[in-house]
Amino acid sequence: MNYAVILAGGTGSRMKSIKVPKQYYEIEGTPIIIYTLKTFVEINCFDYIYIAIDDCYKDYVNSLLEKYFNKDVISKITLVKGGNERIDSIHNVIKLIELNEIYDNDIIVIHDSVRPFVTEKIILDNIEGAKEYGATVTSVPVNDTILLSTDGDYVDRIPIRKTLFNGQSPDSFNLKTFIELENKLTEEQKEIITGTSQVCTLNNYPIKMIEGDTINFKITTDADLELAEHIILKKGGL
Repeated sequence: MNYAVILAGGTGSRMKSIKVPKQYYEIEGTPIIIYTLKTFVEINCFDYIYIAIDDCYKDYVNSLLEKYFNKDVISKITLVKGGNERIDSIHNVIKLIELNEIYDNDIIVIHDSVRPFVTEKIILDNIEGAKEYGATVTSVPVNDTILLSTDGDYVDRIPIRKTLFNGQSPDSFNLKTFIELENKLTEEQKEIITGTSQVCTLNNYPIKMIEGDTINFKITTDADLELAEHIILKKGGL
């Protein structure tokens, strides 16, 4: 089985120009989350898709699914209550998946709802990578010089750029492996997790980097939103 998890429980607090969580902001009349979900649906290689959301948006998201997808697609989609943190949302999904039998070759692909330009190649490479290596993270090389500063005032160190990469999503795993790694995390470790791949690094488990794409950026700031609007407008919408 291939499981997709779309994380859509965030509030978008860093986005000042809009009044709704950014995943529900409409570009050319379509919410961002639908652009993201459409790519996962059209690949047609996922048996189940879970979307972690804030409960207060459940009716709204159900209405979006009915508007944009047919009944066969909707039957594969389950809405899950999002948690306070990223790892909490993923854990809520895992608890639902565990109600069914889990097989040795099951794969879970975890993606941010506000990375609407993820490509088919990235997703398929993640699935194949997770099958071969057990754990993958999408990444691209860093282009800018990175400055390390403890006090935020003076530069402590400038690391070698060729060793640095920007993490993207999806992160993908053999499902049994991910469950084992997540269960080993302490409460203190869960509190410091900002990216799913840390489930591996905190357990000293090797994680294979999958080549990403600069187009697969996360809409975080107003500038990101403006760029996303330009890209979608150029494409002519959904």
